[in-house]
Amino acid sequence: MIVSMQLELRDVPGSLIGALEPVSSHGGNILSVVHSRREGRRVVVQIVFKIGDMRMLELLKKSLRQRNIRATRVSIEGRRYYARAVVDYMLVGHVIDTDLRDTIDRINRIGLVSDIDVVMPSPEDKSSVLLHVEIDEKKAGRLLDCMRSVCKEKNFTLVRSLG
Repeated sequence: MIVSMQLELRDVPGSLIGALEPVSSHGGNILSVVHSRREGRRVVVQIVFKIGDMRMLELLKKSLRQRNIRATRVSIEGRRYYARAVVDYMLVGHVIDTDLRDTIDRINRIGLVSDIDVVMPSPEDKSSVLLHVEIDEKKAGRLLDCMRSVCKEKNFTLVRSLG
């Protein structure tokens, strides 16, 4: 079967080869690679490859996740298999003191918090937490509702990405 996969990679040396290696190690034959560098910390890569079956594709996707490589869109034989978005949210307030784990657990019921950056000047001051959340595009509205609810309950200021 022919698979088209859009990946988001960190913009560091070796990321592209790290994303391509699992394709061949799981029996895939790469047909094309389009590498699109953008401003910021991520690079978008579109890979088209042949692979034997769904079991091998699932093993490939598991290998990519283990390498912290995000597959944001997957099509099989021209049909969309799934589409994921990565949404960034910044929470400002006493985020750590109000149980960050609870906040993440609530978000993970809808999406997946895949990366966190925390700035905490001192325990008495407000902190800011940048959350990168992977979400099925169909659940984006539910995620935003969840974020607003958490922020209202815990008295956070919510800043969401424009993308």
